[in-house]
Amino acid sequence: MKGYSTRDIAELLALPQETIREIARAGILAPDRTPGQHYRFSFQDIIILRTAKELLNAGVGKSRINRTLFQLKKKLPSNRSLSSLRISGDAGDVVIREDDKVYNPESGQIHFDFSIADLAGTVAPLARQAAEEAEGSEQLTSDDWFDLGIDLEAVSPEDAPAAYLRALELDPHHSDAHVNIGRLMQEAGEYSTAEDHYHLAMDAEPDNVLAAFNLGTLLEDMGRIQDAIGAYKKASSFADAHYNLSRLYELVGEHTEALKHLKTYRSLIENN
Repeated sequence: MKGYSTRDIAELLALPQETIREIARAGILAPDRTPGQHYRFSFQDIIILRTAKELLNAGVGKSRINRTLFQLKKKLPSNRSLSSLRISGDAGDVVIREDDKVYNPESGQIHFDFSIADLAGTVAPLARQAAEEAEGSEQLTSDDWFDLGIDLEAVSPEDAPAAYLRALELDPHHSDAHVNIGRLMQEAGEYSTAEDHYHLAMDAEPDNVLAAFNLGTLLEDMGRIQDAIGAYKKASSFADAHYNLSRLYELVGEHTEALKHLKTYRSLIENN
């Protein structure tokens, strides 16, 4: 069984087990259950619980904590590495920070700041143990291995590709696993392998816009501008796809198309 136990997290975060269970029962988290009905939490759950601890320490009321955590959960990316993120409570806001982007889930009068990478470092031994236990299990599904891969990206990145590949062994058509292993291959400079995985993701799920968008960035990296334009067009629900299209059309001298996509980008940003 993948995931981390209530006891593991209580010891890791110095948070009472009953508080962890109370947050889970509130519906903020959706942890898996063992055959004995014990909770098994993901790394994303740990991020939310770490934030809950800071809010509790700041004296924030439970109802407001729940609202904040619900909003935070919606903003955490579910299918890529979390290690570049920071969670902060400052000047009345709980925010997720990634590079120069800031997301504001909820307002409040709190002050804290922690790096997901730092949190990941403390979770890493548990993650490696979970991966070792998973390797000997015949009960994990392709989705289980995919979820484990996401956790490992944050806490033990070198072990993540093996988890995604195991997911693909069990289900060769697991689109999101193809996207994530493709992204890891792209980051490693293995462009041909990355392209294969993005195409396999789109074969399995033609409307997978993340696969299309990532393929566009890859093709840009490879200098294949017209192919990149074609890929970005398949990710038309992504504002950033239109921004990139605008930039590429400007690059190739198609100014009317560039302006059209820039307007679409601004419209999607304003309405988001």
